[in-house]
Amino acid sequence: WYQNTMLFEDSPTAAYHRETYGVDYSYDHFGDAFNEALEDWDPVSWARLFKASGARYVVLVTKHHDGFALWPSDVKNPNKENWHTSRDVVGELAEAVRAEGLKFGVYYSGGVDWTFKHERIESFAGFMTSIPGEAEGYIDYANAQYEELIERYKPDYLWNDIAYPSAQSSYDILAKYYNTVPEGLTNDRWIAPDGQLPEGAFDKPEGLTGLLPPMPMVWDVRTPEYGMFERMLPFLWETTRGMGHSFAYNRNETDEDYISRDGIVSMLARSACFNGNVLLNVGPRGDTIIPPGQAARLEAVGAWLSVAGEGIHDTRPVLLPEREAGGLAIGATRGGGALYLHVFGVPEGETLSLRLPAEIGEVTSITQLGGEVSDWSASDGRLRLTVPAWADTAVQSLKLGVK
Repeated sequence: WYQNTMLFEDSPTAAYHRETYGVDYSYDHFGDAFNEALEDWDPVSWARLFKASGARYVVLVTKHHDGFALWPSDVKNPNKENWHTSRDVVGELAEAVRAEGLKFGVYYSGGVDWTFKHERIESFAGFMTSIPGEAEGYIDYANAQYEELIERYKPDYLWNDIAYPSAQSSYDILAKYYNTVPEGLTNDRWIAPDGQLPEGAFDKPEGLTGLLPPMPMVWDVRTPEYGMFERMLPFLWETTRGMGHSFAYNRNETDEDYISRDGIVSMLARSACFNGNVLLNVGPRGDTIIPPGQAARLEAVGAWLSVAGEGIHDTRPVLLPEREAGGLAIGATRGGGALYLHVFGVPEGETLSLRLPAEIGEVTSITQLGGEVSDWSASDGRLRLTVPAWADTAVQSLKLGVK
C-alpha cells in the first residue's frame, strides 16, 4: 500500500519518501533494491523458525497489489519488464518448509494488479474501480501466472485475494488446481457466482468479529480478517491477521503494537474450539530478517504448543452445554481419545466447576497440561476440580480421559 499512499502529496508516506529517497526515486526502483537484498536471504532459517512456532503450514504472498512477483515468472508483464525477483523465492521457501514437514500455500492478489490499472485510491469505491479486467489485458496474464504457480510449485493451499476479474476464469483455475493437487484446499476470496458482489456482501454475520469476504460458489475455507467466529459452524474457517495493526512490516510499529504471546495462544485455542485455524502474517524487514519481536512471539507460541498443542493439533471441536465457567469463557476439543477443555483466562481461585456434554461418557482421568490437578470429581454431568496453581497466563488446558 506504500505505492498508493505515496501518491497523496501531503501524506506522511509521501514526505518520508521524498526525504529518504528523493523526489525522482520512483516506486519501480524498489524492485532492484529488493533483489539486491535477496542475495542474503536464508529460507531455511525462516522455515526452521516457522517449524519451531508449532505452525503446520506456511502461505507466502507471491504477488501483492503492486504486481511484483516473488518468482522468476516466464509470463511477461506487458506493462513493466522484469517486475519480479531474480531468485525463486516461491520455490526456495516451498522446498525449505516442506523439508521441515510443513504444508506450503501461495497467496496471489488475483483481483488487483496496479501494473495494469491504478488510479489513486481514496475509498472503497475507488478501490473497486482499480480492479483491472479484460480491457486492460489483465485476465490472460493473471490466468497464466496462476497456471505457472500451480504447475511449478503444486501448492497445498491456493489463497486468492480481492475476488477475481472473470467468473469463468476463476472456475477454470480452480479446476486445474484440483486436478493437479487433488488434496489441495482453496480459500473463499474468488468471484461471486454471477461475477458481482451481492447485496449485503460485507454485512457481518452472527457470531463473527472482523471482516468476512462475500461467499463465492467454490471454496474450502472461509477467511475472516482480523476477526473470528465465536460459535461452532458446519464449515472450516481460518482467521487471518498481521502481527501488528496491518499486514507486512511497518517500520513505525513498536513491540507494543504487536499482538502479545497471550493473544496469539488464546486465538489458537479459540479457533480450534470453533472449527477454525489461524493464519498469522509475519512481516520480514527489507533486509530479509524477521523482526526480533515477531520472531520472539513465534518462539513463545511454539513453547506453549509443545505443552498444550495436543489439545489443538489434530483435534475437532466439541459443543459444551455452557460457554462459561467461573466467569471465564470456555471451549472444548477432542482428539486421540481425550476431551480437552480450554479455559480462557486465569480463574480467581483454585477450584472450577463446569457442566460436561452428556455424550462424552465416563471421565477416567484429568490432567492440567503444563500443571497439576490435586483433586477432581465428575458426577451428574458436572466436573469439579482443584489445582495448586493455574498453568498459563492466557489459556488453561485440561485433558480428560474418557470412555
